[in-house]
Parts: sequence; structure tokens; C-alpha cells
Amino acid sequence: MAKLLLLDGNSLTYRAFFALPTDMATSSGQVTNAVFGFTSMLINLIRDQRPDGVVVLFDRPEPTFRHEAVPEYKAQREAAPDILRQQMGLVRQIVNALGIEVADLEGYEADDLIATLATRGRDLGIDVVIVTGDRDTYQLVEDPHIAVLYNRRGVSDYVLYDEAGIVEKTGVTPAQYPEYAALRGDPSDNLAGVPGVGEKTAAKLITTFGDLSGVFANVDKQTPKLRESLAANEARVRKNAEVMVLRRDAPIDVDLGNIAALGVQPPDLGEVKRLFEFLEFRSLFERLAEVLDAPIVSAQPSGAAITADVTTVDRAGAVAALTALAAGDEPVSVGPAWVGTPGRTDLLGLAFTVADADADADDEVIWVPAAILAHDDVKQALASLVREGGPGVRLHHAKALMRSLYEIDIDIKGLELDTSIAAYLLDPAESRYAISDLLARYTGLELGPRAAAELQLDLDGSGIDEPTAAGLDAVATARLAPALEQALGHQGMRSLYDTIENPLVRVLARMERVGVGVDADELRALNDRLVSECRRLERAIQEEAGIEFNVNSTPQLREVLFDKLGLAPQKKTKTGYSTDAASLERIRDQHPIVELLLSYREVEKLRSTYGEGLLAEVAPDGRIHASFNQTVARTGRLSSDQPNLHNIPVRSDEGRQFRKAFVPAPGRELLVADYNQIELRCIAHLAEDPGLIAAFEAGTDIHTETAARVFGVAKDKVSVEQRAKAKMVSYGLAYGMEAYGLGQRLNIPTEEAAEILDAYFTAFPSVKKYMERTVNEARQRGYTETLFGRRRPIPELSSSNFRIRQAGERQAMNAGIQGLAADIFKVALVRLDHELEARALASRLILQVHDEVILEVTPSEHEVVAELTQAIMKGAVELRVPLEVHLAFGPSWADAKP
Repeated sequence: MAKLLLLDGNSLTYRAFFALPTDMATSSGQVTNAVFGFTSMLINLIRDQRPDGVVVLFDRPEPTFRHEAVPEYKAQREAAPDILRQQMGLVRQIVNALGIEVADLEGYEADDLIATLATRGRDLGIDVVIVTGDRDTYQLVEDPHIAVLYNRRGVSDYVLYDEAGIVEKTGVTPAQYPEYAALRGDPSDNLAGVPGVGEKTAAKLITTFGDLSGVFANVDKQTPKLRESLAANEARVRKNAEVMVLRRDAPIDVDLGNIAALGVQPPDLGEVKRLFEFLEFRSLFERLAEVLDAPIVSAQPSGAAITADVTTVDRAGAVAALTALAAGDEPVSVGPAWVGTPGRTDLLGLAFTVADADADADDEVIWVPAAILAHDDVKQALASLVREGGPGVRLHHAKALMRSLYEIDIDIKGLELDTSIAAYLLDPAESRYAISDLLARYTGLELGPRAAAELQLDLDGSGIDEPTAAGLDAVATARLAPALEQALGHQGMRSLYDTIENPLVRVLARMERVGVGVDADELRALNDRLVSECRRLERAIQEEAGIEFNVNSTPQLREVLFDKLGLAPQKKTKTGYSTDAASLERIRDQHPIVELLLSYREVEKLRSTYGEGLLAEVAPDGRIHASFNQTVARTGRLSSDQPNLHNIPVRSDEGRQFRKAFVPAPGRELLVADYNQIELRCIAHLAEDPGLIAAFEAGTDIHTETAARVFGVAKDKVSVEQRAKAKMVSYGLAYGMEAYGLGQRLNIPTEEAAEILDAYFTAFPSVKKYMERTVNEARQRGYTETLFGRRRPIPELSSSNFRIRQAGERQAMNAGIQGLAADIFKVALVRLDHELEARALASRLILQVHDEVILEVTPSEHEVVAELTQAIMKGAVELRVPLEVHLAFGPSWADAKP
């Protein structure tokens, strides 16, 4: 006799989620407890039941007839945790990859689909086993063809019920179960039963009087209390009975006549393996291979690698092809290739997809060599393709190509999707976003004919020519884009991408192209001074040591400090006692040499990193063209490299001197616009703390106000030291700092730091509540979310390791504040650049550093640009406290930012 397994996908996934710890996650942070548990159940069921056919049924989000009949149906049920809902799609992917039939139907619950298929199977003489954790299916049990394999708990505790088993379990027959349940009620579905009637009483009433009609016809035979309760709730019970009966006539398109077609098909090895590798289910993959009767075979011996049919075009062919693409409706994916570093070396050419992705054929790609791009007619056709309002282009790391094409006056305004930015939003914890990795993760495909890092970055020794490499890059982008767009929509971040991150790509590309002016003579003079100071400090250190030695040699320094001078070591590493900055700070007072060492290291770092480093980055045009990165900081903050202009020091006098070397183009001036205490304003908004809000609205000095409240003194009595401590607490909270970290920053005992923190939270109680609420929400959902929808997964919150979990709590506190500040700043950048361009102003954005934006302004636009910048930055978002922006003009960065 044929056997059919009907699995309740939602029920089993829920059981798996709550049975396994939520710290089960991949190295990238994807929580996998539910999908692991479900997959393990599925493998065990196939092994133990040996079914001829399997169908997995799922609920849909739309209301069903039950919601219309009983408005309160499931109304109180809490939404599933996001870290569970995020795994439902993965469960479906697993089932699909294994070749198992999956079905759902709008207007019906999975139970109704199960009831329908179970009834069809019975009528065809098929033995049906329903696998679920939902007792409503008890009503379907019918010997000899329908049984319920009920999941009692965990992922392996099952019991098989036939008719006798249902009677033993509930006291009623399967046919009587809906009316029994109607009397008893079902709290999980928000269906109240008769008060005072539990399972035993309900079973007794049904078995004694046969059905509900019999029960209510014999109300007078009950005790006064039960009689009154039954009479008062008859309408409710009868309505319960209506909705508790499962539908057996759902129009579900699953043919049980050919049950062999519903069998577990030999899956595609490549697809299953890639999915299991992404989920890091190595042991499950081995179990699956053992369980299936048929060997796991690959339908695509090539390993499901994408391919590209690349055609190199001449000038006329390029014009014709690009013009045709520009006239089309479908987005075009582009793969660039460079001589060396993308965006910073000569462009070799561009590959364009010219056909939709087709799994059964090579994707058609045209390759346009760079030499051809220089012709006016080709540039005109390309400009038409990448224009605003065109079909749209898709790129991986689009900013690099934008920067290169500016050299031939091509402006990509029609960027539809940058797959690297989209991938970053979906998983900001990644350290890199190689297209080959993303392709495998989101589509299960490989970047062939080799699976390597991004092609345009790693051509040497690959055996692939540039057109093929760029063509594969374009095809990979085309295949990846739909999956990323779907994921953005699913996680509610499509608007964040479209309105902030996508337009920001072009803003940053324009900033990089313009660069910032540098006074090279000032830089050289500063570097010379630093070299002299390093030599002076080095001599002084050796005099204090009494011997000549290499100050930069850790072994030699260790010997001088701890053996010769007898200073107290602070911590030991694998190679010996540490001489890092933190260790030296603790022994600063033990010997004059320590102070000299700390000063030497600071000056030497300035010399090597900024004295020599910045000079090496000055381009022939006399400007530094740094890179600005959107996909580095987990909080959403921008970063900088080549060189890192964000780290130019401002705390020391020597460090501040470097800002004097940053100057505008001749005849212009610099405008520095800086958000004032934006992180603290974000805290005030998010925590809704009346004290902080009142202080910001009044425009008083927030650190003095905070110190007065924390230390219990009048504002005019606040000392410089107290204000400094209050400032450290306020900014420390923005980074999730706790008592230990505060103590380290203030160089005070942890106990004293804890007292200061306690006093702060007493003065601003809503801040404490916000911190706790944020951590709890992140622990429940698995991520934090800003007002703009930016998510940051924090799997550390579910770790069994206390220190890791504690780090996760600090990240959760930090992410909402830093993320909101980052979003505000990005909104301001995008709007400001747009307005400058829309008004055809000559002034331009040239630099972004933390909460500062720096513009190069022509004198005639002084007032209009100042007003525009102030208005846009202050109006980037409406918070409960006003945003304040400090503006200053000057002939150098240092002059405009004293």
C-alpha cells in the first residue's frame, strides 16, 4: 500500500524553533535553529517512514474564512519572532532543494490543505500519515488509512495516533473532536470555550450526549453552575464548532493519482550542497546522503556554474547594441574590467548583458573595449543607457565605475541596483562582499569557470581574459539582483536602499572625483618637524635607558623596561610582557622613560601615517582623492581609505596641524558644517527622556546640565572635571560603554565609575529604560532597527558565552543610536548634493568626516550655500529635539574647524 506523508510546515518549524537554542547561527550571524530542527525532522521522517510521497503544506498570511466568521480568531496571538520568520523562507528552500512538493493556498490554512489531501488519499486507498504539532488534525484520523504522527515536544518526540489512540488521548472519537474542542475552547486560537469546562468535562458531555445538540438539549441535567455556564455560552460554542471543522474541499492543485511524482526526488547535489554549506549543516548533509535510497546526483555536472557568451563589438556594433539596450525596458547588468585597482586605474572595457538570464543557455554579453568608449557616438549611446529615466543599470561596486566614467564625461544617473550595497544592508557584519560569495549564497550558483573572489580584482593567473571575466561579472550581477531585491523587500529595507543608500553611491563618487585640495609645502614642512621631534624623543629615551637600543623593537624595549629598569609588567602575552599603550599608561608614573615612549609613539604614528602617508596620496592635480565606503561599518556609518581621512587626529596640537594643509581650490573657501552632539540628540529622541529633551530645547550646555544632575550641584557650580566626566558618560552610552569601560576612560576605579553611571540613570531614568528595552527587543527579534528601517543582526545576544552575550548587549545599545545618526547624516548628504546640482551651483561637496561635511564654496555663493547647508542638515529628519549645525568658513580645514 502506498504511503503519503503530509507535513504541517508552519507547525513543525515553530516546534523546532522553540526546541533549539537561538544561538545556533552561521558564522555570518544567520540564526538557523528552526531550519536546522525542521531539516533534521524531515530527514528522520524520510528514514523512519519510507514514504512513497511527501507534501509539505504552509499557512499564508492572508485572512481565512475563519477570521471572517469569528473576528477574534487568533487575534491575540503574538507575531512570530523575526528570527523565526526569517527562517521560514530557508525552510522552503530546503524542501524545494530536496525535490519535495510544497503547497499553500490563499484563504486556507495548512490544516485545511492537509484535510483535503488526506481525504483524497483515503479515497484513493493511500495510507496517509499527517505529521504535525497541531491537535486540530485529530479529527481527520480514520482507520485504516489516516493517522496522525503528533510532535509532542522537541524535534524527535513523536507519537502515532490511530482512532483508538485519539479516544485514549482525548476521551472522544476523531469525528467528535471538533465539538469536544468547541466546548473546551482553544486558547492558542483565541477561541474561548465554556467557563468551567475543561478537557475531562468536555469529553464526558460529548460521550454522554453524543454531540452538541444532545449536550444543550440536556442542560437541565447538569449542576446549577455548569447549567448556567452552558446556557450562557451556547452561541459561542456552536460558532467554535463551525470554525474548528477542517475543510476537505480546498482547491489545491496536488495530484495524488501519481504518487510516485510526489516522492523524494534525487536532488541536485550542487544546489543542496551549496544551501547546506551556507547554513553550515555539514552533519545533516551526510545524514541526508545516507537516508535517501537513490544516490544524490547532480542534474548539472558543471556544478551549476554561470557562463557567458561574450561577443566583442567594434565601434558601430557598440553604438547599435548600446542604443538598443537604452531603448529597452529591462535593466542592464554591467561588468567592468580595469588594469589594476577598480576606479583608480585605466578602464579596460565594459561587458553588458543583452538577454535575460536563462538557466538552459549561456547568457549573451557584449564586450566594449575602452578604446571604443572614447568615440563620441559610443559615449552618446552609453550616456543614453545610463541616464536617469533609462532602463536602469545594475552593478557590483558601482562607485568604482562611476568614478572611472567621469573621466570621459559619462555620468551614471540610472543606477537601479548596486548588489554590493544591497548585500551589505542585508548582512552588515560581512567583512567583504565578493560577488562569487554572494552568488552562491543567494542563488546557489557558482561564478564559473572558476569559483574565486571578484573577477575584476583577481585576474592574474586565472587563465581568463578580461572580456570573459567582465562578462561573467555582468551575468553574476544579473542573476544576483532579483534575489537581493526580494530579500530587501522581505526585510523592509527597500525604501532605505532606494531613498538613501542608492543615491548616496553617486554622491560619494562625485566627492571622490573632485577630491580635496592639499598644500603640499605645508605637509612637507610638518613632516620635517615630526621627523626632528621623533629623533629628539628617541635620543631622550635612550638617555633615560642608559643604553642605545632600537626603540621600535618590542624585545629590546621589553628588556630595557622590565629587566634593566625593573618596571612592573602589566600583562603577559605569548611572546613576553606587553609594551602596548594600555600597559604603558598604567606605569606612566614609575619612570620618566614611559612618558617619553608614549610621546614618541604618538609623534611617530603621525609622521608615518600622515606625514609621509598623505604626501604619497597627493595626485598630479594637487588634490587627494580618497575613497568613501558604504559597506564597512556595521552601524551604517561611512568610512574612508586610500587614505583614511577619517582618522586625521584632532586631540593633539600636532595632529590638528595636519588640517592646515587641507585647502580649497584657488579663489574658493572651505565651509565646514558639523552636526552638534548628534548622537546625544539621538539618545534623547529614542529614550524620550524629559530631562534631556528639555535641556536640548532650552539650548543649554548639555554637558553642564548633565553634570549638574549627576553630581547634584547647581549648574554654575559644575567644575571642569565634573563636566568632563559627564561628557564621557554621555558619549560612552552612545557606544554601549559600561562601568568598566568608563573607569578605563576616566582612569578611576570601576566601582566609582559604576556610581557615576547609576547617578546618571537616576537623573535620566528614561535612558536606562531605553537601553534595557533595546537589548530585550534585539534579543527577541535577533536584530536592531533604526527609524529608517536599517537592521543590524546581533546573534551574540543568544550566545551561551556570557562575555559574547555582554558584547552583544553593548552592540544593541550602540546600533540604534549610531545607526540613526548615520542615517540622518546620509540623508543630509544626498539632499545637499541634489540641491547643489539642481540649482546649478558651482560650490561642491568635497569631503565627509564623521559628522562633518566639507564644501568648497565660491565667494559669490557664500550666503546661499551656507543657508542651504544649514536648512538641509537641520531638516534631514524631525526628532523630538532640534538638530543643531555649526557652520564656519575658512582658508583651510583647520581655520574653518578650530
